[in-house]
Amino acid sequence: MMNRNSFRPGRLIPALLVVLLFAASAWAQTLSLMAPSIANENGSLVARYGVTVVEKPILKGELEDGDVLVLKCAIELFKVKEYWPDSTVASDDFESTIKFDRLKKEFIMTLPGRDTPLRNKDIEALLLEGWGSIKANLGSWSVLEKGQEYSLRLITTMNEADAPEGLERFIYFWSWDAGVDNTFHLNFTF
Repeated sequence: MMNRNSFRPGRLIPALLVVLLFAASAWAQTLSLMAPSIANENGSLVARYGVTVVEKPILKGELEDGDVLVLKCAIELFKVKEYWPDSTVASDDFESTIKFDRLKKEFIMTLPGRDTPLRNKDIEALLLEGWGSIKANLGSWSVLEKGQEYSLRLITTMNEADAPEGLERFIYFWSWDAGVDNTFHLNFTF
């Protein structure tokens, strides 16, 4: 007679495959950064960059399933020092949410400094309009010193809106990350 509570390896393998499939969909959502540029706009130090989603069909599916995702970008300008830690000259943050409206069958994106959200049925067009070119104000152009080395560092993350604060990595085989963190460094001498 067979014990009902006995271990059956045949059931373990399908369960592991299901876990891996769900985890793979979260890992497949990757962000790609467009290299930032720095410019003097009427005496202001402005950095411009863009963020694209590599796997748009996966993002579309996650949003249509009800996920609300948050893109966070942090950009910092550091004065590079040889024997001391680099010092921050200026910084700016960008935070945007994206979700799907099931009734209107369109994607909705909120952007900082904009009262009305962007709406579009075409996710690719929405992503290009909202995240294709992001502007970061880093203060006055006069903060830059001639002959000084600087480093512009851009960090992006995309997570589910309801992810617990500070828990952006794997816990018990579950990830709240919808996208992989990206970092870009631009080193230059003024």
